[in-house]
Amino acid sequence: GTFKFTGSIQGVPEGTVVFPREPLLQVEAPIIEAQIIESALLNIINYSTLVATKAARICTAARKASVVDFGLRRAQGDGAYLGTRASMIGGVSGTSFVDAARQLRVPAVGTHAHSWVQLFPSEIDAFRAYARIFPSNCLLLVDTYNVLESGVPNAIVIAKELKAAGKDILGVRIDSGDLASLAVETYRAFKNAGFSSIKIVLSNDLDEALIESITRQVESPLGKVSRAEIKLRQETMDHITFGVGTRLITGGEQAALGGVYKLVAVDGEPRIKVSENVTKIIDPGIKDVYRFKDTRSSMLFTDVITLRGEQAPVSGEKIHVLPEPGKNIVIEPGLTGEPLLQPLIEDGVRVAGDDAVSIDTGRARCKEQLDRLDPASRRFLNPQPYLVGLSARLYRLRQDLISRHGG
Repeated sequence: GTFKFTGSIQGVPEGTVVFPREPLLQVEAPIIEAQIIESALLNIINYSTLVATKAARICTAARKASVVDFGLRRAQGDGAYLGTRASMIGGVSGTSFVDAARQLRVPAVGTHAHSWVQLFPSEIDAFRAYARIFPSNCLLLVDTYNVLESGVPNAIVIAKELKAAGKDILGVRIDSGDLASLAVETYRAFKNAGFSSIKIVLSNDLDEALIESITRQVESPLGKVSRAEIKLRQETMDHITFGVGTRLITGGEQAALGGVYKLVAVDGEPRIKVSENVTKIIDPGIKDVYRFKDTRSSMLFTDVITLRGEQAPVSGEKIHVLPEPGKNIVIEPGLTGEPLLQPLIEDGVRVAGDDAVSIDTGRARCKEQLDRLDPASRRFLNPQPYLVGLSARLYRLRQDLISRHGG
């Protein structure tokens, strides 16, 4: 026979910033249907969330510079399609994976390989041939031999030839060496030659830590420098794009995300999974999640998990912060709450609008919410935890079930 999902699913819209312990999806269905989709859901959501989070971290480190996905060659098989989509939602502006760009309708970006240069008698011959093929989209890889003595001077020659033909060179890519210093000197050379709109793509096993270091090195050189030099370095940053591959598409040091799919109710009756490890106790019952923001600034304050149908928390209400026993926060005046979970599927039929799953909308939502998160919670080292709590009613239910089951 054929399998058809007849249940209902609620979830957060694509690109929503989420935190530990919060339900991202809530499935209500006959048990066999709910179990059959478990592995597929975890496979898709865990990997996508991992890559989108990594992309957001990388884009945060890049500040105003663009980031593009170069990860296809290091991806795990056709997971590259899913990873490309997730990286776009996390803030990446384009991908070198041409078929994913076609399917997802996102910008395709890229350059030629070192092998292209090696095929020709000289670097300038290779650049000239490439410029003939892509006169309006010419981005040259300048580190096959020597960036500053060969690659950049030859690229400037091509830029002049294109200009004489009524075209503009798009930019250059540097894939090795001291990327920060080379970027500054490359921009200096092009600006002196009259091409101050040049794009400089930097790549080579980059991640957020390296990008943060490169950005700092470009903008804040050691020693005493002139105002003109500071201005040139600031201009250099305006023209840099980071190409990130391996450490984006694989998640880098964080090889997997540990999202779980747990049973929390049967026929409306709450169920709990107890553990000696308090962080692994699963909160019982069908839930809602409310996000509280400052009414004036729209900055995120806290998220509160409640039982479904429970009145949304109000000003003055005490919220129980987990997994820290006894820690509470109070909903302060001037905060407004909004539900995060939205209907996606009802009785087997998709009801979510395109905004809930759109890449463009998801990317905009992700950026907006990250911008509204306290910088202390966004920093890479020792971030301030964003507080997520349980309503008093859900907390009491949790404690009652723990006691009942011998916890």
